[in-house]
Amino acid sequence: MRAQALDEHRKPLVVMTTKSLLRQKEAGSSLQELAEGRFEPVLDDAGVGPKQVRRVVCCSGKVYYDLVAGRTERKDAETIALVRVELLYPWPASAFAALRGKYSNAEFVWCQEEPANMGAWTFVRDRFEWLAYAGRPAAASPATGSLQRHKAEQKALVERALG
Repeated sequence: MRAQALDEHRKPLVVMTTKSLLRQKEAGSSLQELAEGRFEPVLDDAGVGPKQVRRVVCCSGKVYYDLVAGRTERKDAETIALVRVELLYPWPASAFAALRGKYSNAEFVWCQEEPANMGAWTFVRDRFEWLAYAGRPAAASPATGSLQRHKAEQKALVERALG
């Protein structure tokens, strides 16, 4: 938003997010972060040691918070790094090259909530071949139509992503 406001060619800004993220305390920023911070296209996991990590799960959007919750329940949580991709285009190639070097012994996985033919996967998979996919299979609709089925699928995709 900061870059958009400072751009001399003013364009409308549309921010699409789920209502659940608006209510989630962890998804917010403090006033100090907004005033003094800066936009990062890729947010690396600061809570893990790079040498211990065996799996790096990359994602975008609210599935990150499901992954954080799923990782805290695991005994091998310190071996899983969660990386948030905040900017898909232009693709942050240098940031991913640095991550690849930092976690050189780890498997990289893309996790998304949307079916494989929706969301960012079709864009991301063409950026590098060394990335595995953990998400829903391709489908005609993004929703299952059943809250219980959605929760079961969500739990399964988080487990698949975390290994």
